[in-house]
Amino acid sequence: MLRWLLVVAAVTGILIYAINRDIHYEKAYNGDLRNRVTGSRMIKDGRSPYFYKWKTGDGLRYYDPGNFDSVRPSNMTSTPVLYRLLSPLVEQPEARISEYWLVIEYLMLGAITLFAFLTAPTTARRQAVVLVFGAVLLTNGWKEHTANGQTYLCIPFFAMLFLVFWKKKDHPANAILAGCAAACLILIRVNTLLFFPPFWLLVQTHPRRWWLFFCIPMALFGGWALTSTHERGLWRDYFSNVNEAIRINQNLHPAIQHNDPDPRYPRWEGIDTLEADHYMKTLPAKIYSENGNFFVLFQGVFHRQLSVATMGWLSFGGIGLLALLFYFRCRPFEAQDTPWVAIFGFCLFMIADLFSPVYRHQYYTVQWILPLMLAATQLSPRKKAGYGLLLLCLLLWCFHLPFLKMQNTLAEYGILAVLLAMALDLRTFRTQNPPPVSLPK
Repeated sequence: MLRWLLVVAAVTGILIYAINRDIHYEKAYNGDLRNRVTGSRMIKDGRSPYFYKWKTGDGLRYYDPGNFDSVRPSNMTSTPVLYRLLSPLVEQPEARISEYWLVIEYLMLGAITLFAFLTAPTTARRQAVVLVFGAVLLTNGWKEHTANGQTYLCIPFFAMLFLVFWKKKDHPANAILAGCAAACLILIRVNTLLFFPPFWLLVQTHPRRWWLFFCIPMALFGGWALTSTHERGLWRDYFSNVNEAIRINQNLHPAIQHNDPDPRYPRWEGIDTLEADHYMKTLPAKIYSENGNFFVLFQGVFHRQLSVATMGWLSFGGIGLLALLFYFRCRPFEAQDTPWVAIFGFCLFMIADLFSPVYRHQYYTVQWILPLMLAATQLSPRKKAGYGLLLLCLLLWCFHLPFLKMQNTLAEYGILAVLLAMALDLRTFRTQNPPPVSLPK
């Protein structure tokens, strides 16, 4: 009981501090949220956002101060499906949407934490989940995510929803809901497809009928995308935008054009630019961000630029070797292996993410929230070294050390390495862990 009191008191204090801090960030203007709003509005209006540039006379509906530059593609770089998911919010003024989105971010984090808490079979593991929740609120990734109004938290959220319905294999409706969550996950970030192949190792744990119903949502979306001229055009423009983003980030002579200048409205959709500037100058906590891409590290060490093709071959070569090692080292797989299969799948996806030719800012790292919480549900005294290293990496994310360069990147690669090592040691976990409890029905 005393340990619970200490854990709850510490995390409650962190939560109160974090909410007040993040409200301040939100008032300083969520720049990245705006391009999600304008992109969603354009798709609702039957237009494509991916190469749109504001012109004099367009009004405020598509106005975004971050979309004024000299390149051809717009800064609306999310998938059509993400824009459609946001569409219920976007008819509100920007200031109101920003407030709503901060609440939604906390609700998504709370849902992921609750899922892990209910999955953890012992008191110590539940306490570990709560402590991970508290630590996440202090990380640079979470701070930058809320400060920019980013949407990367949707990745662990939809992966969590998939796992919720994956556990419930007694009714076709659960298979359909799992398929919907999986479809949303893939269609808001295409390389999350790598999260799912490890689950094929658990195919025998679910009846064939379950898998049939699971495939229905993606099949329906595929049919709609193929038969809808507008939807095909959106995806074509999206991938063209991605290619242009790669050219911009890799200095490969991106397309340049003349665009109208920013009219610099002092007030628009509830945003007072002077007030936002005041909040920006008085931030309650500094955010330390860096780009953790492999090509950034390679260039820093060897002073040479990796080609996009080389990044792709290194990424998928490493993913393939790890997948084979996981299969031959850990088979046969059983239902109770689901947490580690999910963690391993997440690591595969994050390897592709780290080898991306597009710069990864610190808000990308919130994607690690789910695998870290899943690891907490499997806490084991016999794995003190691994969990100690994970704790150290979390602390590196939370507290800035001026003498340590690329601190956030060191922490992220450390988490990847430790989680991979622990997943590849799955046989040891089988011999010492009780099977996890099921979620309440």
